[in-house]
Amino acid sequence: MNSSVELFSVALLNLTAEEDEYGHEKISNTLHTLGCYHPETVLKSCHDYLSKHTTLTIPQGVVILDSMTKIIKDTIDQISQALAQKVISVATLWMTFTGAQVDSQEAACNLLVAMSFRFINEVVQLTMENFKQGHLPHVYMVKTLSKMSIQNVSGMLPFLKSIMETMIPVLIGMKDDDLKLVFASAMGSFSKSILIYLEKKEKAFDPTFTKKTFSTEINIIYSLLFKMWLEKEQSKLNIPTVEALGYISSLLPKDRLEEELPKLIRSLLSFSKKQGGHCSITECLYRVLDIATEMKCLKLKTQVDSVLNNLHQQICLSVDFSNQLAMKNHSEILRCFTVLVPVYTDSLINFLLAKLENTDQQVRVGTLSVLRHLISSTSPHIEQKAAQIVAAIKPTLLDKSSNQEKKIIAQVICAMAQQGYLEQGGGKLMVEFLIRQCATPVHSGTPVSSDQHPDQVTDEDLVTICETVMFMITNTVKMEDILWPFLLECVTMTQYTQALTTICNCLAQLGKRKLQTGNESFSYPYNEETNIPKAQALLARLLIACCCPYQGGGRGAAALRLLQVLSFYIHPATVTGWGEELPSLADHLLENSEESLPQQEWEKKLLLFLSRSLNYIGDEEWTGKLSDEMCKQIHTDHHSPQEKGFLYKSLGTVLHHVPSKNIKEELHQMLLNVQHSESAEREGAAAAIGFCAMTHYDDTLSALEEFANSNSLKNTSNFFNILRDKPEVDLDKVKSTLVLCYGNMALYSPEELILSRIESHILPAVVNQFITGVQGIKSESKDLTLKVSLIKTVTLIARSLQSIHQRVPFHFSGKRQLLKYMQDLIEAEVPQVLLSPVRHLAMSACMYLVQLHGDSNQEDTLQFIQTCLVSTFSLAPSELNKVKATDSNIKEIATLYKQTMTALQDLLKQILLQDLSPDGLQSIFTQLEEWIMSTKDYVRERAMITTFKLLNCYLEMLNVKNVLPLNNMGTLIGRVMPRCVDPSPSIGQLAMDSLHIILSIQFSYEGTNLHQHQEQLDILNSVREQFVNIDHLVLFQRASRITEVISNTLPHDQLGNVLFAAFKGLTDHQPNCSSAAAVFLKTIIKRRGSELRDQVSEILNLLRVQLQSVPSEAVKFSVLRSIAILTSHNTPTVVSCLLTFPVPLDKYVSDIWRTLAEEPECSMNTMKELLNILNKQLPTGERKTYSITENLNQYSTLESLAAVCALYEMITTPESRETVIKLFPQLFSTLLIHHSSSINVRLPKVFVPHHESKQRDFSAEPQSLSSKDVCVNCVEMLTDLLNMSNNHLVVHFMQENGGWDQMMDLRKSHRGVILLAKAMVRYAASSLTGIVVQLSALILTVEECQKVTVAAFFGELLKSPQTSQLQLTDTLMNRLLRCLYSSSSVVQFLCVRGMSNVTTGAPHRIEKYSRPVLCAMTGLMETGENDNELLMFEVLLCLTKHLEQLRPNTIRPFVLKIITGIEPFFEAKCDKVRAEAFSVLGCLVKCGCKDPRTYFYQQIHSHLVCLLLHLGGNSKEVSRSCTSTLRLAIALIASADTYSKVEKHLGEVTLNYTGFLKDISKQLIKDVPDRIHTYVTDCISFFTNPQEQIRANAVTLSAFFFQHPEEHLKPAQRITWWKKYKY
Repeated sequence: MNSSVELFSVALLNLTAEEDEYGHEKISNTLHTLGCYHPETVLKSCHDYLSKHTTLTIPQGVVILDSMTKIIKDTIDQISQALAQKVISVATLWMTFTGAQVDSQEAACNLLVAMSFRFINEVVQLTMENFKQGHLPHVYMVKTLSKMSIQNVSGMLPFLKSIMETMIPVLIGMKDDDLKLVFASAMGSFSKSILIYLEKKEKAFDPTFTKKTFSTEINIIYSLLFKMWLEKEQSKLNIPTVEALGYISSLLPKDRLEEELPKLIRSLLSFSKKQGGHCSITECLYRVLDIATEMKCLKLKTQVDSVLNNLHQQICLSVDFSNQLAMKNHSEILRCFTVLVPVYTDSLINFLLAKLENTDQQVRVGTLSVLRHLISSTSPHIEQKAAQIVAAIKPTLLDKSSNQEKKIIAQVICAMAQQGYLEQGGGKLMVEFLIRQCATPVHSGTPVSSDQHPDQVTDEDLVTICETVMFMITNTVKMEDILWPFLLECVTMTQYTQALTTICNCLAQLGKRKLQTGNESFSYPYNEETNIPKAQALLARLLIACCCPYQGGGRGAAALRLLQVLSFYIHPATVTGWGEELPSLADHLLENSEESLPQQEWEKKLLLFLSRSLNYIGDEEWTGKLSDEMCKQIHTDHHSPQEKGFLYKSLGTVLHHVPSKNIKEELHQMLLNVQHSESAEREGAAAAIGFCAMTHYDDTLSALEEFANSNSLKNTSNFFNILRDKPEVDLDKVKSTLVLCYGNMALYSPEELILSRIESHILPAVVNQFITGVQGIKSESKDLTLKVSLIKTVTLIARSLQSIHQRVPFHFSGKRQLLKYMQDLIEAEVPQVLLSPVRHLAMSACMYLVQLHGDSNQEDTLQFIQTCLVSTFSLAPSELNKVKATDSNIKEIATLYKQTMTALQDLLKQILLQDLSPDGLQSIFTQLEEWIMSTKDYVRERAMITTFKLLNCYLEMLNVKNVLPLNNMGTLIGRVMPRCVDPSPSIGQLAMDSLHIILSIQFSYEGTNLHQHQEQLDILNSVREQFVNIDHLVLFQRASRITEVISNTLPHDQLGNVLFAAFKGLTDHQPNCSSAAAVFLKTIIKRRGSELRDQVSEILNLLRVQLQSVPSEAVKFSVLRSIAILTSHNTPTVVSCLLTFPVPLDKYVSDIWRTLAEEPECSMNTMKELLNILNKQLPTGERKTYSITENLNQYSTLESLAAVCALYEMITTPESRETVIKLFPQLFSTLLIHHSSSINVRLPKVFVPHHESKQRDFSAEPQSLSSKDVCVNCVEMLTDLLNMSNNHLVVHFMQENGGWDQMMDLRKSHRGVILLAKAMVRYAASSLTGIVVQLSALILTVEECQKVTVAAFFGELLKSPQTSQLQLTDTLMNRLLRCLYSSSSVVQFLCVRGMSNVTTGAPHRIEKYSRPVLCAMTGLMETGENDNELLMFEVLLCLTKHLEQLRPNTIRPFVLKIITGIEPFFEAKCDKVRAEAFSVLGCLVKCGCKDPRTYFYQQIHSHLVCLLLHLGGNSKEVSRSCTSTLRLAIALIASADTYSKVEKHLGEVTLNYTGFLKDISKQLIKDVPDRIHTYVTDCISFFTNPQEQIRANAVTLSAFFFQHPEEHLKPAQRITWWKKYKY
């Protein structure tokens, strides 16, 4: 086990060379943990590692030594002596070796200190060995001893005497100041260790140790340090020496201390002056004074004055509280004063009190600081001086003192109060001083000066300190009699208003404590002779103080607490009610802040509290006195306008509760004292009038009329003239007050009175102000206050009537007029700038007016809504409003913005509630739509907030009893959804919330429970919560998830509406929103596209229009992708619709087709549909059969032309390459077919494409182009198709051989097709199978003109051996044979040529096709098409090629038909046809035999004359053909001699035709004499031949036959011979 631990330990130690500081810490902790379980093993491993590795880095050594120290501290009792010795040795080595650094020395030193707790002897012994004679000890050896003496006091004490004895000689001869610093610190530590030991002597293991034990060494060391080291000039050695002397002097014997005391004190004071009050010097002085007073040294008295003066000078200096040494020095000075008190009390107090009379502030502040400290810490010694101290403090209470001095005075007062010094007199003066300071006005906004002194005390600091002192002395039992009831007098003193919070809190605390203890002295000591206020005065004062509860440090809560404590003494009837209500009011203040507390609501609570309190009391006389007290407060000027207004409201509430009292005098007094320019006072006075009108309607109305018409001040016509003569009074402001008073009367008067008098007394006065005050000639000069007051009055009237209308419906005739006034006021406001509350107040008034029954119509309402929206949404936000957005009123403007928006929303809600239906909602939303898409963020946000509020209101008030169809929810969703990803996060969240509500409304109308759709709604909520940034990817994901929810929940009948609404979002100025609309469109179509079949046409037409306005290319791309998705769902419908767009295609339709080509599946389906259309639709309007030389004049159908254009756009799209390759056979086949019908085609007059344009940008203007335009386009499409499918070599071949040009020429078109087929076989053979399959299907259904192309293509394919390899020969031959009987001779010609080519391409397959081919050829020869020389020549050529390769047995069944068929062509006009006919005859020779009985043998004889005659004809081609056939025929029917003669003549370079006839006739007479007559007859038949040469040849031949008559047989014999013929 130990070996494993050792190995692990060594591994950890090795890691120290590689790790950083953090790794070292981990290694150290691991070693420590391991060492706690196996200390011997781990420590030994560490020791060995340190011993062996002498080149360790300092950090390595430190971490190992620290680990050993930790282990030893926890396991020192488990370490063996031998291991301890090794550890001590290695630690000493690391501490003293040359090159050691401070970190490693400190670590080694700490290790030795840890070892000293058990092995002190070994450590001390090894350390002391360093003190050799003649050598200075190592510094860290001294430091080790010093540390051990402090940390291991009991262990080191027995060694200290010998250590000091050893060190004294070293000290005497020491000259190095750095070493002296270490030794001085060590001597101090040794002395401190002895003092610590002696202080715990009762616990010491050796009580024999005393100061005397070390007196000899201490005396020597003291003398050495004080006389030799300290009395030199100032150096760095002084402070450490002084620190050491502080402890050493405490060990001096009394006689030595008595002797040295004066010199020591003088030296310390001198050093203190030089060092500026160093804390070490002051601490040393304290120790000296402490031991001197303890030993009662007599010589100290002579030094007291010097010490006091020195200490006082230091205490009066400013203290840097951020400097810890300065703070410590300050504390040590106070300790020095403290230690002198028990012995020199009188001298010290007299000294300090004398210093208080000094005029210097710093002196007084320092003196007061000392007094405060002494009173708190040494009170028993100076208690007898209390009266003297209090008397000395009184003169300092004057307000002429500085804040710093006042602060110290307050602290001294607190100390004296806690010690009971103020009970002897002067207590009230001290308390009044504190209250006066608490009432100091504090300006919290005043900035702190950068050069302010650290100990400077501001007014705010002083107030805080004095308030704290007041709370502290309030909790001091000794001060109760002084504070109560004196503080009650201060409550109503106006000069102490700022301190009212403190006063109330202190009184509440006192009263609460007295009530809890049942103190009989707690009573309300009011009498006429004292200054104690009446109960009504206290209630009025405290109630008004609650108006602005957070002012003055929260005086409202303090006043409420005091009211609860004094409830019994205010009036016994209030105890129970206040016990419930006052805590509730206090809690309301705790729940709010000065910014969040609604002032009007708070005042209502207080007025309700007052009203209930008066109900509790139920004493009209008591209430009347309360109104008198409140009237008195009207004339005071210490109230703010807000408090004054609340005072008026409170007075009105009180007067309301004294129905028997004549209140006119109070009302006149209130109205005459109102500051009409202050809004709060106007409002307060008007509210008071309203409160009074509830019980004093007639008196109140009379007072108002007297106020308006008063002439008591001057003999003038009315009161306003009086006020007009006063320059300080604004007449409009007074009118404002009066108007508000009428409005409040309307609001608060009894219902039975207001309905009868509203139109006779109140409304005429208000309307009159609108006419004269608002609609004046110069509208810009209208008084804003009067406007606002008039609007508020209208609001109050409407509120009053609305509350009555809810119970008693009635028709208000003035509704339309007042609404028009409000609209005019709104329109008159400065546009885009919010300077007044007119907008929000007017809209608030209208909110109540619209609820009344009156004359109004829908058109007026919509116009009014638009006026409000324009006036509100067009306002620039407060941060952009530079007109009045200054630092002083920016908060007010922001609040006004909020109020205006709220008023607009409330107004629209009320309008909606008047018609709570989908149509009503839609009518308002229509007005908001344009604002939702504004380019300005703040406008969009306002519009979305308003939309959300309206939707939420609609949902909350919705009550659907039956399932109803909802037609416009899709429109709302489509308009709101793009805003869900608005760049402004707040707008996006509002849109999300609005969408949530719209869906909830939808579900409600559907009659479904929201829980059924909760999953979808939860998805919306999660998307809203997760949206924290505006990364485009996140926005896309968000839009996708939202759209999925909508898609899952949207009814089928709303799909169209939601899409049409979303289309508008595509042109949104915000890229995010337009992108979201595109995503929305794409997702809806993707998920629900199959349901849009009936709306495809409308969707595509709208999108085509929208694409022209979409600014973003990304959005355009997304829209195009949506169309592609729609196509995937409804391919036939979309394609059909797209084909209705005019050609040439515009850019946007072209983009659509190109987009359809980008998606493999979509492009595949679309191209197939287009191919299907092209294959079904005959591309020409006039169907006719034509010959290969025929000219055409046809019209291309629009649909086929559009389909071709669409295909072109798709094929030329690079992304469609994969689809093009897959559909290459179909595309190639269809385009090839279409090309054949496009030659010489004339387009419709309007739709003419530019074939030169490679971009396919078509012009819709009529143009005059050549007939090749359509054909050229087809060729270009074929070219692009081949390039796209990687068949570039085919294109190149066609270009080099002129194939494309031939294809565009009607007469050469088939040649171009043949070249194309040749190229395809050579370079694109792999595609031929598919092409053949497609063309095979088409060739039977297309018109004749297209069959020409297919036949030419198929025919050329048969010429290539690869066709056979691809196993296409059967298909090709089959289709050509079926087309052979086409009505078109061109088709027949090309089919025959194709069947000829098979002999080249698949000679091994000839036998298979022999029968159908031979039948077909003989059939064609029998059809009577002999006049078609081209066709017949090709037929004969085909027969020749086939017969040459067929076996005789295969041919023999057809010999009769073939010979019969070719006979007419022996005399054909065309030389080629005649020649080819003879070639066919020659091919048949191989089927014959020398049996004269065979039919073929006889036929040879029958046509022998024809051969001989044409051999000498004019046509060389016919002659050559006859030559080859004659050689074959002669070999069959003649003798060898004849054959040799024929070969001889025919083999000559130039044939001697006459000689040849002569010789051949002789031989024939010899060989077949019985045939001569026939030959002659045949010759005679040629005498009428059209060719002159043939006629001549016939005469010559017949003549040769007649030159040998003896050789002619008799007719009877000839007849016999013929009888031998066998058929």
